[in-house]
Formats: sequence, structure tokens, C-alpha cells
Amino acid sequence: MDRRKFLQASAALVLSLKAAETPARSYARLTSLRPGAIRPEGWLGAWLNRQATELAIALPSICEPFLTAYWAGDEKPDPEGGGWWPWEQRAYWTDGALRCALVTGDEKLLAAACAPVEYTLRHAAPDGYLGPTALADPKADFSRWPHNVFFRALAAYADANNDASVVEAVRKHFLSDTTDYAGLHRNVTNVEGMVWAYERAGDARLLDMAERTWAGHLQHAAEEDQGDVDSARVFSNAPIHSHGVTYIEIAKLPAILYLATGRPEYLKFALTQQERIFNRYMLVSGVPSTSEYYQSITARDVHETCDIADHCWSWSYLLKATGDGIWADRIERACFNAGFGAIRKDWRGVQYFSGPNQMVASLTSSPIVYSNPNMMAYQPNPGGHTACCGGNVHRIFPNYAIHMWMKTANGLAAVLYGASTMKASVGGSDVEIVQTTDYPFDDRIEFTIHAKAPVRFALSLRIPGWCGAPGLRVNGRASAMPPVANGFATLTRTFRRGDRITLVLPMTTKTTHWPDGGIAIEHGPLVYSLPIRENWTTSVAAWCSNAEFPSWSAAAASPWNYGVMEGADVKVRRKPMTIDPWVDPPVVLSVTARRLPGWNLTTDPKDPTHTFTPPLPRLRGVEYATPLVAPREFIPPDARPAEVTPVPDAEQITLVPYGSTHLRVTVFPSVPRGGEIA
Repeated sequence: MDRRKFLQASAALVLSLKAAETPARSYARLTSLRPGAIRPEGWLGAWLNRQATELAIALPSICEPFLTAYWAGDEKPDPEGGGWWPWEQRAYWTDGALRCALVTGDEKLLAAACAPVEYTLRHAAPDGYLGPTALADPKADFSRWPHNVFFRALAAYADANNDASVVEAVRKHFLSDTTDYAGLHRNVTNVEGMVWAYERAGDARLLDMAERTWAGHLQHAAEEDQGDVDSARVFSNAPIHSHGVTYIEIAKLPAILYLATGRPEYLKFALTQQERIFNRYMLVSGVPSTSEYYQSITARDVHETCDIADHCWSWSYLLKATGDGIWADRIERACFNAGFGAIRKDWRGVQYFSGPNQMVASLTSSPIVYSNPNMMAYQPNPGGHTACCGGNVHRIFPNYAIHMWMKTANGLAAVLYGASTMKASVGGSDVEIVQTTDYPFDDRIEFTIHAKAPVRFALSLRIPGWCGAPGLRVNGRASAMPPVANGFATLTRTFRRGDRITLVLPMTTKTTHWPDGGIAIEHGPLVYSLPIRENWTTSVAAWCSNAEFPSWSAAAASPWNYGVMEGADVKVRRKPMTIDPWVDPPVVLSVTARRLPGWNLTTDPKDPTHTFTPPLPRLRGVEYATPLVAPREFIPPDARPAEVTPVPDAEQITLVPYGSTHLRVTVFPSVPRGGEIA
């Protein structure tokens, strides 16, 4: 059955349902628009179109588990004994590819991503169960975690098409399921799908199921591998002892329950769980150190690409629950820095692990002791059998685009910035708002209103926390900036066709300090790095790549061993906007630095051909505070900070946005003026 006929049949089914109920009350401060309501343009549109036409559409023809029709009728077991893994991994791709197709309008990708969604909906079991028979046993470990991942694709499909039959199918699935969602690892994350269906169907049994599931999980939360969300540990700000994805996927659930119930204790729990992350684990890239568990924040620490996607996704729920722009600030920082920094700019390879400092990214350069050595190379499927990142990376930027605009109680909020056209209904009228901007490479953002008739509503504009002096113009004339509350300035007025609202967000430069005497430089929402020219080599391995989309290794082809002078002035240099600002950045910084001979890559004593990003050298005469999180073990385990002396002559080095690099130095040794490093 083709998609059109399937949708028609689904609609007919909905009309016959007697159990249809009123959508539930929402306590959200901000509400997402349907996927596809926002069409990205400018550099963001070009980036998403490249994703759609390169790796997103190609991945199912490159390697397992994407070659096999998981969620589309193929029940082939995982040949390497991963159990649920292939269904999780292909579900990540399905959700990301579907959302990418919805925001770009790419029909080829849409058809490919809809195939497993529509197959699953057509093949529901008699009792309502949705999914592969291989995962049907409710007693199996992680038996329902892949469902939570896949049901996000069902949600995007339903919301984009306003398809109530999908809501009904998900409702029936949950209400007929006998799975112990509370007691088995990530199964509890299905609270997300239960609440999604409750919000649309209004069936109170779903909300009751979600609340009982969460309460039941808290009874197991102190046990190993349950996400470390035991109440005593959460409210004592204890260190997180959990896999990054497990924790952040579970930590968002109280915020989701708050959205459905308005109970403040849920929101307090959710916010406190997030504080544990920000108090200890954040890297300068905007994503916590997660390799795979939460770790230290040294210059060698990295994050898994799944954690870029999943932290941003979870923060979007905090944004909706609180209406606080700080969560959009965090999503923006993570996407613009960590997100772009983990992906080849031609969208032909991604990293499993990436970090602020990576002087080499090869098939043997991963410094994480229990990882495969190839996990920092740029590959179509960088984890091989552990293929989660190869699918999950496709969710990062489509979700950024989907969350650019949200509804408020009395209007619309511009939440994340980028050139785009948005269509929504507000104030009883259909409105189109065109956002014209080169942000974050320019501080000017213009909104042009298109409506058939004058319409009064509140237009809320996010004022990032890093911006201290925002400006506003209305139809070309300077206007007083409304008070900023909760990270938003709200302009309430009657808008007419052609009205132009111009927001200016002046960007300033600042330095931040990191363990071991590290220093990093930021400008507006962007972190800046020393770009290292790459010497690329390619190879092919059937488990992760092919001739068209090979594995890419990058070795340094330019000097990188610099320290930044303490107190040095940072100069901003601009040029006209470029066709691809992530390849040819229009804004660069220059700063005074000194070369540090002897600060080189570390090598594996067992195999000197294996090289790794080194630790920062230490400064003579400087006492270092004990870090809050003890440094993790790296490969090689006995690598010590280099003992070096700076060259006498200082020079100017050019820094570019972190996200425009493949190899980089972002956290530099801080060199005192006239001082030495030893």
C-alpha cells in the first residue's frame, strides 16, 4: 500500500473509533510546532539538505545494521549477540532521517524513512503490540528501550500528518502491554511515549501508567545500571555513576510528567538531575564529558555523539517545561560546537567520540580504554557493531530546526535562530514569519511578518545569556527593548503584513579556564579553535564503510603545539558572509601565542604507530587545584604532561569556530607573559 492510500485508510479507521477522547491539558510554557512547520534556509537549510542527500539516504546501503530491514519485517537476529542493539540503532536512523526529510522536504529520504514506520503500523499484533516479534517478550532485558527510540519516529510522523490513527495505535500498544517498564534498565524511558499518547488522546490510563512506571523505577534507582537517579543521590548532588545516554534519557522523564500533570515536585526533580551534570561534567563544547560514562573534563576528554543528540533532546523538554531560554542557550551551544565538530563538513563521515582537543583522528587514535581504537575516525558508521552514533547523529540538526519556533500561551516564541520560514496559527489567524539572518556569524536577525489581516499576538525573542546589550528595531526604527524575563523579550502588538522586527545580539569575546591550566576562547555562542590542516587517508571496512563512503583518518599537517599568552588581546576579524560558513568561516579571531616544542602526540609504548591527543603541559611554579572529578584513565595510561619551554618569540595565531574544524586545539595551555612551562 502506498503512503497516500495508507493515510486514507488510517483516517477512515479513526472515524470509526469509539474511544476517541479530548486531548489532555498541558502545563507546558512552550509547545513545539508540528515537524515541517519550519523550513530552514540559508546555511542551515544547506547543511540539512546535505545531510539528507549524503549520509542520511546512503546509510541503509552501506553497512549493518542499517542494511537490514529492522522494524520493516526482517527479524534476522544480531549475528554478534547484541540482542536489541540493531533495533535501537536503526530506530535512531529512522527518527533522524524522518525528521530531516520533514524539515527539508526531501521526498526520497521521506519515502525511505516512512517505510519502517508504515510497516510497523500496518503489522500491529492482534493485542496491539507494535514492533518486531524478536522484542515482544516483556521479560527480556532492554526489551522496550528500542521502542522508545522508534516511537519518536511514530510521534514525528503522526504530528506532521495530524494522524490520530498513530496515536490510537500507540495507546493500544501501551495499554495492552504487560512489560515491567519500571524495573528493566532503559525500559522506563517509555514514559515519554505514554505521555505523548496521553496528551493527544486524553486517556487518563496512559498518564496513570506513566506515573506508576516512574514511581516504580525509583524503587530500583539505586541499583546498578538503572540510571543513578535515586532521590537521595540526586538531591545530595552526588557524582553521576551512569552511562551518559542512560542518565540523560531517564533524567528528562520527570520534566515530561510535569508537562502532563503540573506537579512541581516533578519539575524540581528534573532540574536537580540536570544540575548534577552542569556542576561537574561540562566540556567547553557545550556537551558533558561522556565516554561512555560521565567523566572528567581534562583537555583529552571527549563525548559520544549519541550524547550530543540525546542531551539536546532532553533539554528541549526542560525548555518546554520551564519556558526558560537558558535551555535553548544550551541546545544552541551544543549544536554549534560539539555537533558540527563531530561531523565531516561534506556529511560523509561522523565520529563516535569527539572532543575539544583532537590533534589526530584515526582508526587507532581513540584514547578511551574500553573503546574500539577506531572510534575517533570519521566514518559512516563510526562504532561498527556499536552503531548507535551512526544513526543518532541524524537527529541533532533536524531537531534544532523543529525547535526553532514554539507556541506560548498568547503567541509565538523564536527559540533557536537561523534563516527559515515558519507557518503557524496564532491569534485566530494563519501567520508566516520569515527569519533572515546569518546568525551565529552575524548578530542581526530580522523577522518579517506575513498575515492576511492584522493580528495581535505576543512575539517572544530569546535573548541569550551571553548577550548583555541586545537591541530592537521595529520597521526600521529603534525601539525600546522589552524587559527580559526567563531569557525572552516579549513584544505584544498588532502585527500587519510586511512588519519587520529586527533583533541585534552583539557578541563579545571571553576566555574560560579549564583543568591543568587550560584556557579557551569564546565569541558569542561559538567556541573558537586553532584549526589543524588535515592529511586525510581513506580505507574501507565492510562493517562500517564502503568505497563511496569510506572511513576517513586525519593526521596533522600543520603546527598545533601553541600556548596562548595570559591576558592577550583577542582581535575579531570579519569578512562578508561565505557560501558555506562552516568551511570558510566569515568570522575568525587572532590571539598572541607561543610555540611549545616538545608538546607532541603521545604514543602507545606497545605500538609506536598508535598516536593520541596529549595532555596539556604544566606551568612551572603554578599550583593546580585538585579537580572536582578525578581524571579518567586514558591510553596510554602512563602518559605524563610534557616538560617544555616556550620559544622566545610570540606570534599571532588564527582561531576559527570549533564547529568548522576536524582537527583542532580548543583548550590551550595558558602561558604567562615572560614565563616558562616545565
